[in-house]
Amino acid sequence: MKLARLLLLSLSLAAARLTAQVAGPSPLVPDQATAQLVPGGWIVAEGRANAALQAGFPATAAAGFRELLRDPALPAETKQRVTLALVTALLDAGELGPAESTLQGYDGPRNTAYQLRAGLIAVTGRRTAAAKAALAAGKADDLPAADRGWWLFLQASVADAEGEIVPANNLYDQAGRAAVSDLQRARFVLGQEQSRLRLGRANEAQLATLRGNMERFQGQRTGYTYVRTYAAALAGLGRAAEAQAVLQRQLSVLPPTERDAADQLGLMLGLIAGEGSVAGHQAFRQLLRDGQRPDTQRLALQLLARGAKTPAERLQLRRDLSDLISAPTQHPIIEDLILARGRAALVDQDYAPAEEDARALLERYPGSPLKPEALGVRLAVAWDLKRYRSAADVAVQLRAVIPEGREHAELGVLLAEAFFRSEDYKNAADAYAAALHELPAVEKAGTLIFQRVLSDIRADQLDAAAKQLDESSTLAGFDALSRWQAEWNLIKEMQARGQAAAAQARVERLLAGGAQGVPEELRIRLMWLRAKLSFDNSQPDTALRQADELLALLQKGGPLEEALRVNVTSTAQLLKAQALLALGRDTEGVALLDQLRADYRTTAAAQYSYLVQAGHLTQRGDMAGAQRVLISFVDTPEYRQSEYAPLALYEAALNLERQGLDRQLEEANKLLETLIKTYPRDELVFYARLKQGDLLRKLNFFPQARQVYEDLINNYSLHPDVLLAQLALADSLFAQGANSVVNYESAAAIFERLRDLPSAPVDLRAEAGYKWGYALAKRTQPAKAQTVFWSVVDAFLLDPAQAAKLGAKGRYWVSRALLELGQIHEDAGRLDEAQRAYQLIVDHKLAGAAQAQAKLARFGAAGGTKP
Repeated sequence: MKLARLLLLSLSLAAARLTAQVAGPSPLVPDQATAQLVPGGWIVAEGRANAALQAGFPATAAAGFRELLRDPALPAETKQRVTLALVTALLDAGELGPAESTLQGYDGPRNTAYQLRAGLIAVTGRRTAAAKAALAAGKADDLPAADRGWWLFLQASVADAEGEIVPANNLYDQAGRAAVSDLQRARFVLGQEQSRLRLGRANEAQLATLRGNMERFQGQRTGYTYVRTYAAALAGLGRAAEAQAVLQRQLSVLPPTERDAADQLGLMLGLIAGEGSVAGHQAFRQLLRDGQRPDTQRLALQLLARGAKTPAERLQLRRDLSDLISAPTQHPIIEDLILARGRAALVDQDYAPAEEDARALLERYPGSPLKPEALGVRLAVAWDLKRYRSAADVAVQLRAVIPEGREHAELGVLLAEAFFRSEDYKNAADAYAAALHELPAVEKAGTLIFQRVLSDIRADQLDAAAKQLDESSTLAGFDALSRWQAEWNLIKEMQARGQAAAAQARVERLLAGGAQGVPEELRIRLMWLRAKLSFDNSQPDTALRQADELLALLQKGGPLEEALRVNVTSTAQLLKAQALLALGRDTEGVALLDQLRADYRTTAAAQYSYLVQAGHLTQRGDMAGAQRVLISFVDTPEYRQSEYAPLALYEAALNLERQGLDRQLEEANKLLETLIKTYPRDELVFYARLKQGDLLRKLNFFPQARQVYEDLINNYSLHPDVLLAQLALADSLFAQGANSVVNYESAAAIFERLRDLPSAPVDLRAEAGYKWGYALAKRTQPAKAQTVFWSVVDAFLLDPAQAAKLGAKGRYWVSRALLELGQIHEDAGRLDEAQRAYQLIVDHKLAGAAQAQAKLARFGAAGGTKP
């Protein structure tokens, strides 16, 4: 049957493509040559830890900072910044000892940021002299805006500790005015109250005086101040229960007009009781619900969050916040409540409600000062869930609402990496280029250039990648390792995309220039690649000479690790053997393969050598010899788990198929079944099943072939080549269509759908279109077949955009469509239209041009020129 022979072409081409994709062994560069994805991870992790600290979860923040510090690739400057942030988190969590030991391990400059933490640790530990020394060693102007308020707070705390109450209060007020957010302002209020408690120690005589003043000014604002001072003194003497009783008694008789005093007394009550106590929790809940001042309510919110140390406690906090958020009367700090609930969910990786709260805040309060924090929650959620396209969108929004500076620059790097991870390589290349020129620099220039080049490569912009490498080669920040790893990636990609000649020219130029600065191990790999490219470019004599040069260099020794030396030596020997076989020096080539298997038996090169030898025998027509080599490989016990064993079985099946007898086709089918059962997770399983369907059709077992294809379609729906199974199923249905209208109609429907499927490869669409037209023609529907054949020509040959994507296989099917179209016109007596169809084949130099020219000559037309 004419079509039956054509139906198998797509599967045989698919098999050839697959065999080419299973690359032989090569001395690859280390993993960092593939991608240097360092920045995004630590940028998101640092942002999440900082958000936890701001939200009142210092223990969670400290855990995040510690985890980040374990990353060996963390840039030095970032490590220093994160260490200081860890000190801040530990201080906030009340872990004075760990905070001090962490600061002692800090290896950065003793700048003002360092002195601030040292001073806060000292004043908290009642070491006033050390705190004053820290203040003397720093200058507030050196600090970022977020830390300047804390510098004033430290000054206030020192004045407070020395009994200078008026200056201390003035400095506390200045700290509040310098706060960069409402939350930070609330933290200063908390710090002031905690300072009052630390300094609340008094003797019995002083205690009696404080009690007398409290009673003398009962019911007056001065009296409420003495209440707090007296309670702090009691707590300082270890009489916390008595202090709480005093505060609760005062709160119970406080007039409704004194709501501000109630806030202060309630805060003192909660602090004395402790964040983790029931009394403290109740005091802060009441402050959050009924507090007079938003600052106090924000402080209560943070204290409640800080007290929620377990997932169960955080879940209860979220429920309490939900009650306040959904109350009939809008809460004064509703935006803070929504953000706090989202952050609490994020801490426990409960991503859906975290995202929901962040979105609600942004949508309901678009002008909120908390917009950056809400976007930060969304960014963390997207990154954790690997929704990198969403992460890129959020990063763009976040960069738009924060000022230029370090965080803005970090987000630029994060944006580039988000694009890269979402496989939007063109935008990634542009974003890496922008990040490279944004100041302050947050990542090494070499890493960013490397990633930009890699993005260009993966965006199929090899010319742009080469240009970027050439332009960056002299930049001081482009370190040698990053440069040469980028060169390796570019050259390997050029080789993979059939640009072997250009790749060879580039590697020759690099090595001829001395490869300045390239590490020795990478130089060795480049030398191997040069020899491989020479072989791929049909220059076996050059490849042989270059392989010998490399082997001679390896024999001299040097600083290479032993594993790399074995890897390169074995692959170089394999390449040399291939060159010898290509030059017709079979005896030497086979002897070298035997030596390779003896000297380096366990290497990938030794294993792959069996496929090389079998391939050479196949080219010479010795199918039986090739079969013996392949089977001997898979039957060797130590090679049964080799990565090349499935390929050897597949090649052995192809060898049997080429011999063509039914018994050989059946044996090939059995080998493929062995492959499928022995290596069920190998990527060749899909193609082995596809080939089984091919063999079953050759044996005229069409129902069984259909079952194979249907199984592939159902179980491999996401496989990149599943459309081949659909096309093969249609082929099988059509082959059975002579006695079944249902089979014919099903086949035609599949052919039509595949022709019109925009996501399908152009070659496959052209093939499906031809087969649909052919099926129509054979069912005596020439008018409709004519329309379908022309649709193939018009869509895939005459459309310049689609024609540019058309490969050799697609051009073959377009030529078949034109030949059939011409024949239909001939049969109908439309000779001028038939001539135009045949002329298109000649003009576009398609397969079948000789046949078309013969037909044109029959009509008396000048083949090769348009009629």
